[in-house]
Amino acid sequence: MASRVLVKASACRLCRVGVASLSMLAPRVASAAILSRVHPTTTMLPRSLTQSQPIRMYVSKKKGGKKGGKQSEEETEKRDPDEDPVDMDKMEKHMQVRLERLSSDLQALRVGRANPALLNSVRVQLKGGTASLTDIALVTVKDAHNLLVIPNTFGEHTLIDTSIRNAGLGLNPRLDKNAVIVPVPKTTKESRDKLIKSLGGMAEQTRVQIRKVRHDAMRQLKAAAKASMPKDEVRSWEKDIQTATDKYIAKAEELLKAKARDIEQA
Repeated sequence: MASRVLVKASACRLCRVGVASLSMLAPRVASAAILSRVHPTTTMLPRSLTQSQPIRMYVSKKKGGKKGGKQSEEETEKRDPDEDPVDMDKMEKHMQVRLERLSSDLQALRVGRANPALLNSVRVQLKGGTASLTDIALVTVKDAHNLLVIPNTFGEHTLIDTSIRNAGLGLNPRLDKNAVIVPVPKTTKESRDKLIKSLGGMAEQTRVQIRKVRHDAMRQLKAAAKASMPKDEVRSWEKDIQTATDKYIAKAEELLKAKARDIEQA
């Protein structure tokens, strides 16, 4: 009899535990049922599977991505075979400009004889600003050792006189009515030697400027050579560029030699 009582008591406790468990599971079952009706494909998964997991993203490296890397053949710009890699006429024009500048500077050197080019660099201070002397006056040779400056506007002769004195040319002009007379003193042996020595610096400056033009042309040729330009054609262009450079440097040397002879004979 006692054993039956114990069995019944155990059964009752199990029933109470079962009912409690069902009461705790009821809301979850109800929620699952609702979700299944709203989203038929939704299933209840374990918590370990529903938690967000970190995802690693891997990006493949692109070949040739480094700065300065080679471009593909499709991206490489191909040169038009009918187009010259270097504009030789433009290059020689730039060299000619350097040569003309040297010629102008050489003419401005005082060698003991009157030469209007001596005053090319003079700037005159006017009320509205500065102007080149050759733009506001006529400069002519009066005799072998005197220049005559005639202003285009009456009354500017005093301004011209002051500007020539302050130009750093070592000239001492004098007023003559509405004109200015500029005596050109004879050179001494010492002054002639200094002038000839200064020619060396002018020559080097001109050579550097001409070679800079050549350098720019060679850079253009190098860029064209990268666009599948034949090597023999590149060598031919290099030869033409160097020939033009040598020609203009030789012309500069001739101008300098002629000026040196002119100074020695003054």
